Amino acid sequence: MKPVSLFRSGRYSTDWIKDFYTQAGIWWGAEPHDDPGDHRTRAAAVERLRGPGRWRVLDLGAGSGFTAAAMADAGHEVVGVELNPTDIAYAQQLLTIPRPGSLSMVEGDYYTVELDGHFDVVTWWEGFGLGSDADQRRVLRRIAHEWLAPGGCALIDVYNPTRPARHAGEAVQLDALEGVPGSVAMIERCHFDPVYNRWIDEWQPVADPGKALAQTVRCYTPMDLLLLLEGTGLALQRIEVDGQEVDFSSNRIALSEKLLEAWAYLAQLSLEADV
Repeated sequence: MKPVSLFRSGRYSTDWIKDFYTQAGIWWGAEPHDDPGDHRTRAAAVERLRGPGRWRVLDLGAGSGFTAAAMADAGHEVVGVELNPTDIAYAQQLLTIPRPGSLSMVEGDYYTVELDGHFDVVTWWEGFGLGSDADQRRVLRRIAHEWLAPGGCALIDVYNPTRPARHAGEAVQLDALEGVPGSVAMIERCHFDPVYNRWIDEWQPVADPGKALAQTVRCYTPMDLLLLLEGTGLALQRIEVDGQEVDFSSNRIALSEKLLEAWAYLAQLSLEADV
């Protein structure tokens, strides 16, 4: 069956998600990050923002498992949830490695997956915003009412609209990745939908343009995020870019070039009952 293409369908839905990330795992291989140190930085953020300890961590949209493994290397008990079978296959290679903590992976959809027990930390790296506002609220409510333990926190990458809006229309040609059998030369294009506040990231194989696929995320300013959280049971505690806190509550004029050029910011959420 031909993969669902966001642009060919012409409408927003979640039908494209599994097809895109399954193919992306072939194009990009097990490690799509330019800097493998990103995983250790995320693991360090757990201790920095939740505090020292050996925590039970739920990693939503765990991908090929490298960040989840880094958190297990830091001593945490980590459960990763991932829909994409390509990434699940990559992650299996990480499960046999002894670690100070523990690592397990669940193949499933975080809208419907059933998990046992509560978690001290819920992480959601680079996956928030794939669906609609209603989809985001659905998972946020699950975090608040099913998964997050009292006193715990959620750490979520939230895509920021200013950078994709400023770079809309730009295209970059990328060579095939060395050592990745399924990688091909690609053209990456940045699009931005100002009506729905969505970044669209299009990937087109140079030799076969008809196989182009795209991913899209709903972008939220910090004020948009505050509105989204209403009624979910979660409260916004902190926002930061590259470890530097962003003031979102003083009502002071903010002209932050750092936030303007950030693809995403890190939001720390807690249960409203803990505030």
